[in-house]
Amino acid sequence: MNVAAASRLAASPYARRLARERNLLLETLRGSGPEGRILAADVLHFVLVDAPADRPAAAPAPAIAASIAAFATSIALGPLHELLAALESSAKVFDIDDILLRAAGSAFIEISDATPVAEAKVAVELDNRQVVFPTTSGMSLTSLRAMRLAAQADDRDDSQEPAVLSMRLLPRGDVRPVMMPLSPGRPMRLTVSVGTAGDHAECLLTADAARVDEASSTAWLAALKSAIEHPLRLLV
Repeated sequence: MNVAAASRLAASPYARRLARERNLLLETLRGSGPEGRILAADVLHFVLVDAPADRPAAAPAPAIAASIAAFATSIALGPLHELLAALESSAKVFDIDDILLRAAGSAFIEISDATPVAEAKVAVELDNRQVVFPTTSGMSLTSLRAMRLAAQADDRDDSQEPAVLSMRLLPRGDVRPVMMPLSPGRPMRLTVSVGTAGDHAECLLTADAARVDEASSTAWLAALKSAIEHPLRLLV
């Protein structure tokens, strides 16, 4: 509709002024007055078709999930290999899974004065399931290994059991992760990647910083590294 036609629309002067102030075309309005006359109320109550009054408000931007922190370290495995070879010659066979589990528990106990997570348990990630172990220092490495092997054999799944840490040993290779998601319900996750040569392990610790502070995370990872690089202490 052109301007001349719009000027012929029946509308009150006040309605015309309100329409101009709101940049509304009179032909877009429906008059409620006699013979369709456009009144001020029609302008005041007008709602654009492409923005209905009952349209729900835009959803607020989602809040950022728990702050995630990640820490990495490289662990020399030479001393561990020497110790495991010596033990094997005396018919005491252990592997890196046993050492990692014991070292993880030992690290929690070592930092127990600095963080409340020391009493928590450790979950070992297997194929589509987890097995939870206590972090007690009173259990021998032999008993811990027997417990681990028995848990793997009975196919139990402790994914719903409480644990502060989930631990995953990746297949040997030279590709290592730089970020890993947390496992559900676990505020810490340790991912271990042993290099093809087997002389070192790259460890990545992912933590929910809202539940485990940075100082505790770094202290725990440092304690784990020290325990594995000085493995004799894990036999005590």
